[in-house]
Amino acid sequence: MINDLVLAQDTKDMITDLTKLFVEEKGIKENPADATKSNSELDMSAWSADFVKGKGEGLIFLLHGKPGVGKTYTAECVAALTERPLLSLTCADIGTDPENVEESLRRWFSIAQNWGAIMLIDEADVYMEQRKVQDLVRNNLVAGFLRALEYYQGILFLTTNRVGTFDEAFISRIHITIHYANFTDESRAEVWESFFRKLQSEREGKVKILEETRDYVTEREVRELEWNGREIRNAFQIAVALAQVENDCDARGRIQIKRKHIRSTVNMSRNFKSYLKELYQKDETQRAAAWGHRYDAFGQSSVNEGNFR
Repeated sequence: MINDLVLAQDTKDMITDLTKLFVEEKGIKENPADATKSNSELDMSAWSADFVKGKGEGLIFLLHGKPGVGKTYTAECVAALTERPLLSLTCADIGTDPENVEESLRRWFSIAQNWGAIMLIDEADVYMEQRKVQDLVRNNLVAGFLRALEYYQGILFLTTNRVGTFDEAFISRIHITIHYANFTDESRAEVWESFFRKLQSEREGKVKILEETRDYVTEREVRELEWNGREIRNAFQIAVALAQVENDCDARGRIQIKRKHIRSTVNMSRNFKSYLKELYQKDETQRAAAWGHRYDAFGQSSVNEGNFR
């Protein structure tokens, strides 16, 4: 799974190494009789830099970037890699009442630790927004989240597409911060190819992706939409459904995924994006920057990769 993640290889290696080591160390602490390591190695694995026992012993990742670039998928990959369950939460599960948030979080943290689960809090913005002197309710909400976070001893992923609104107190509570850059043309092509492979492996001998379809997703008409991974997934899922309804098979009885099946979604997406741009007089990237939510162009060259038609 992690090989399909659109992220720098050294970053993927770091995530893999840290999470595997953390899981191994937790296993040694919980089952010392099963450990094959020497006493000195066990002492090193249990070491914490914090002077307060039980504090700061977790592994907390902050994943930030625009929607659909692989933040949630990263947590799913780590759960699969470490063979641990994934406990995925949103504010609907935790609640937003300042008096109950800390208690609710501690309860979920306890469940995650009992399961040995990888924990994900998706769209964690509501708990991490900057505090204001005049907003005591928000201040209590953020403070409660901060306290609970410090004493969690498992692997936790926090995702957001509004990192610009975060309270600065969270910076020191996060162990690893990973920025997910906007997709390039090359990375979008990789995402398309990963879905092509998935379909063919799961429907082997039943579907055929025509060459015209593979070529079409790299053409300007599709590239100009700058789809994220979720939009690509949705477009391809709709294309497969349309092909199944049409049921136009080749000589071997395989349903053919054609250019026109993807183009139907392309036209609808283009119209909707144009509508939003006219409404706000800005595209999504410009709106995010203007509102101080995030800066999508960070770390990118001015020229997008253009190895396609």
